[in-house]
Amino acid sequence: MRILESIKSLLTNKSSVQVVADDPHLASEIMLLVRMMFIDGELKGPELDLFKQYCKTMFGIPEEDVPEVIKFLSDYGYETSGEQAAAVFAEMPGERKSQVLGNLITMARADNVLHEKEVDLIARVSRVLGYTPEQVNQIVARL
Repeated sequence: MRILESIKSLLTNKSSVQVVADDPHLASEIMLLVRMMFIDGELKGPELDLFKQYCKTMFGIPEEDVPEVIKFLSDYGYETSGEQAAAVFAEMPGERKSQVLGNLITMARADNVLHEKEVDLIARVSRVLGYTPEQVNQIVARL
């Protein structure tokens, strides 16, 4: 009986990549964070550390699966713009939209250098989510 349970467990357990691929909200949020990490052309330690922390605590993705998830989104998410990824959250409650934007802003600030392309991505996502510049400033102040 244990053998059958083990086989069933193996067959029903999804990899982290499968979980991300099957959940448009999860894929979109992680895609935005991955874009933010790479938007300045280099991946620095603090950004990757924060991303791993987010994956573990918010998304339930083990650290050892993070490279596979990044590769999956890099390989298959290249046709999705930041605006398209953000649009998944446009009809969500304000608190959820604020959380997504706050996570993106925190990622942009992780390496203590705010690049023009990072600000641009934050602005584009903010517009899609329906935020005014004043509301974005309020979110930044809470972080």
